[in-house]
Formats: sequence, C-alpha cells, structure tokens
Amino acid sequence: MTDGVLVIARLVLAVPFAVAGLGKLADPLAARRTLAGSGMPARLVNPAASGLTLGELAVAAGLLWGTTATWAALLALGCLTVPAVPAAVRLARGPTDPASLSAILRATLLAVPAVLVVSLGWTDAGPSVGAWLADMSTGRQIAIAGGFLALALASTGIRFRADANQPDRPDRPDRPNRADRSGGSGRGAPALIRPAPALTIGMATYDDFDGVYFTLQALRLYHDLDDTELLVVDNFGCRHTRDLVRDWTGGTYVLADGVVGTATPKDLVFRRASGTAVLCCDSHVLFAPGVIARLKAYHRDHPDGADLLQGPLVYDDGKQLSSHFDPVWRDQMWGIWATDPRALDPGGEPFEIPMQGLGAFSCRTEAWPGFHPGFRGFGGEEGYLHEKFRRAGGRCLCMPWMRWMHRFGRPRGTPYPLTVEDKLRNYVLGHAELGLDLSPVLAHFAQYLPAGRVDEIATQATAT
Repeated sequence: MTDGVLVIARLVLAVPFAVAGLGKLADPLAARRTLAGSGMPARLVNPAASGLTLGELAVAAGLLWGTTATWAALLALGCLTVPAVPAAVRLARGPTDPASLSAILRATLLAVPAVLVVSLGWTDAGPSVGAWLADMSTGRQIAIAGGFLALALASTGIRFRADANQPDRPDRPDRPNRADRSGGSGRGAPALIRPAPALTIGMATYDDFDGVYFTLQALRLYHDLDDTELLVVDNFGCRHTRDLVRDWTGGTYVLADGVVGTATPKDLVFRRASGTAVLCCDSHVLFAPGVIARLKAYHRDHPDGADLLQGPLVYDDGKQLSSHFDPVWRDQMWGIWATDPRALDPGGEPFEIPMQGLGAFSCRTEAWPGFHPGFRGFGGEEGYLHEKFRRAGGRCLCMPWMRWMHRFGRPRGTPYPLTVEDKLRNYVLGHAELGLDLSPVLAHFAQYLPAGRVDEIATQATAT
C-alpha cells in the first residue's frame, strides 16, 4: 500500500516539474519574465532560469526511479523556493500581486507530495514507475496514463493562466496564442543552448502609445529580430502600451512609474535586459534598413567591447544628418547638433565623437555604467554618459551605418514634465559626480532662473 502511495505522489510531483522544465526550454524569455515578475533581483534572473530548467528536468527524471526519488524530492523543494521566496518578500513589501500569489500557491501545492516522498520514502521510496506499472492490468495502466495526461494538460493550463495574470495584464478574448506572438524572433530556442539573446532592443516611454506602436512594428516588419528581445519600460502606465507589448509583439513590458524622468527608465532598460548587448532607443525612433542585423554582428565580433555606439541622426527630409553634439551650451542644454563629413558615407569607418543625442545608443550590457540615481525629469544625460564611458576605458563612437530617424514633432504638446529646474539639477548632479567644473552650468542657467534660485538648486543637488 505504501509503495503505491509513494509512486503516485512521485508522479503527481514529476508531471508538473516535467511540464515546467520543458516549458522553460520552449520559451526561455517567458521563464525569465516570470521570475522577474516574482520580485527576483534582475542580476539573478538569468542564472536562476537556467538553473531551474536543469533542476526541474532532473527532478522529473529522478522521481521515476525509487533509488533517486528521495533526492529528487529534496531537489524539488529547493526548486520551489527559488520563485517562492522573492514572491513572498514582494507581497510583504507591497500590495497584493497576482503573479506572486500564483508562485506561492504553486510552490505550496507541489511541496505536499515532495514532503510526502521525503518523509515516507527516506529509506525506501518504492519501485521504479515502470516496474510498478508492469504489475498492473492493461486497463489500469490506460486509466493511470489518462489521469496523468490530464494532470499534464492541467499543469500546462495553470502555467499559461499564471502567465496571463501578471500584474496589470487583463484577460483578452482577442489575445493571440503564444506562437502567434513570437514575431519570428527565434525565442523558442532552449535556454540551456542559448542562455541569453544576442540583443535587447529596449525603449523608455511616457504616454506615447503611437510612438511605441510604430517603432515596435517597424522593427518587426523590416528588421532581423532573430535572437532579439523587445523590451518596453513604461514610465507613465498606459494599458494600451502594456497590451500591445505583451499581447501582440511578444515583448517584455515593465511598468516603472515611481520616478518620472528619462534617465531612470533608460537605466532600467539595461538592468532588465536579457540580451548580451542592448540597443536603447526612444519610443519614437525608426532605424535604417539593416541596422539591427549589423549591430548584432558588430557586438558578436567585439564580445569584450567597452564602447558606446551611436550613429547619425537622419532628419525628416531623409537627407540631412547630424553625427554628434559639439560640447556647447545653448537653450538649457549642453550640446548642439553637428555633422562630421565622415558620417556621410554609410560604409565609412567608425570614428570617435565627443557626445551625441541619446535617442538611440548601444553597448554591451555588462559595460553599462549607469545614470546618477538622483536624475529626475528631462536633461543632463548627453555628455555626462559619454564621459562615464570614456573614464571606464571605452570610446564614444559614431557608426556611420547606424542611422536613426527621430520624431521631434509633438503637435499635442509634451506629455512628460519638462522644467528648467530639473535640467539644472541633473546637470549639477552629473558634473559633480564626474568632478567637472560647475561654473559653465551655473552661468548658463542664470539666463533662465534668478541667481538665488540657481544657487539654491545647486546647493540642494550637491548636498544629496
């Protein structure tokens, strides 16, 4: 009697673990999104996803034999804690989160048969599943096989429903199935064979559904997105943007509306990216044909590169372009558009530039130096980021082929906060961090703010 109970408990545990492990092999990016959604720190998501894939498959296989079942059950308990612990921490620190609740509920339910196998089968976990089934009649074998097939289907359904119930993700009767959302991006390769995509294309957005739509769809229609992750960090909280990214483009959606500004969500693009390299762009940027494929090839050929890569901005007429910024103060900004003749030939060699607009830029994920955590609102990024790359041993390069077009026009106005005070504060923070002379900053903004206000903002910024 005990043998039968133990074998059934082992199978009840093995089936969901097999489904979960195979699911992670089939859709590694979805596995990483699920772990990230449980509250796991971003730096642990990739190794945890690969480790869980191995662990879950090992559990499923080990439970089939009595000699390894106890150790497999112990490993199962370990695997269950990986998503459950950060989910519990996230629930303790914030409001009720369906994704975290789902992770904890799944871990609790599967812990029951695991504990049963460990406690009752410590010295003898029963026969192998094959030997146990061989002693039964054909009718009972078919019945048991049908029951566990139903359990496998139920496990698959639970896994997809949990994924559909991520925070702020509604049930959509018109949502296409997972295969339809892949966008031809090659995301189905096993996580253990390809632990991370070659490139993450990430964008920070604030109340700009139209921009996100056309940028994402142009990428999907006209560029090589094989081995590429699409990531959108929403600094506003637009449900239409969320639905587009999650339900239609197969991308990763991150809501980050706590700190409003351009630097914080861009920084989050790099911290949440799965790719070995990142192309960060505004949510209203279009790339020239072949740029994405060539960028992936460049990073593949320079696996240890520490450089910041940018390209010429192409204006709305499709002809004029600007390759960089000259470090000149004008109109509350450090840097004015300029053109180096070397950028006119898209087949030309890369060359160093002092700075450039950050509507589109790329680097290896590990080479990202980060923005000052105190940046708020708009301004202060250009020049500052370039200097951080140089001080880290990298170069700031213009790649003549890396051409991008930026929508500057906003007929309905700018939706995000845009204040002189934020710009001044960011420049002061950035210059102070790098040890640069603050005099040009203060002198320039004295044209737009009273001298007392300039000194007040500078004092507050440097005191934080």
